[in-house]
Amino acid sequence: MTMSVTSGRSETLGPAHRRWLLVNAILIPLVVNAVSSGFIAWLTSLGEKTVPLMSIPLVQKPSTMTDTLGTFFILPFLTGILVSLAVRRDQRAGRLSGLEPSPTLPRVLSRLPGSRARRASVFGLLCLGLLGPFAALSLVLAGFGGITQSSFVLYKVVLGAGLGLVVTPVIALVAMADFRR
Repeated sequence: MTMSVTSGRSETLGPAHRRWLLVNAILIPLVVNAVSSGFIAWLTSLGEKTVPLMSIPLVQKPSTMTDTLGTFFILPFLTGILVSLAVRRDQRAGRLSGLEPSPTLPRVLSRLPGSRARRASVFGLLCLGLLGPFAALSLVLAGFGGITQSSFVLYKVVLGAGLGLVVTPVIALVAMADFRR
């Protein structure tokens, strides 16, 4: 479906944007994040009967704390790079127009760095800074350590899928309205 566009930029979030967000920022990432998070959790905890709450990263076995905090940075960082590339690809191919900054994209988002890697780093740091302390406190208060490997894998599947559902659409909207274009 085509949109009425001025200078390759759309004033509002049209049907093509909504469809792109549904498929590329919700459905595909839901599956990819669930599978990749589960696989990484399974691989890193292979041979472990239980996964502790805390351990020294890269020296000891995995832990729910370090894996959770790592996910809060790595998932938004990788999403920021990959989704920005996918949006740019579809914009160049004419399948997706750009968005003008509007009330749906808060002004603070327009202050993000122009480079994909820097912007992805900001997304990762924002997620880690905003969600990390709450998650760490929740894990400690819940005593979420010493869980079985299968529980750890399931936890990481849910965490990866859930975090992806929150951050991917936001990152995609920012990429669609890449303010430096």
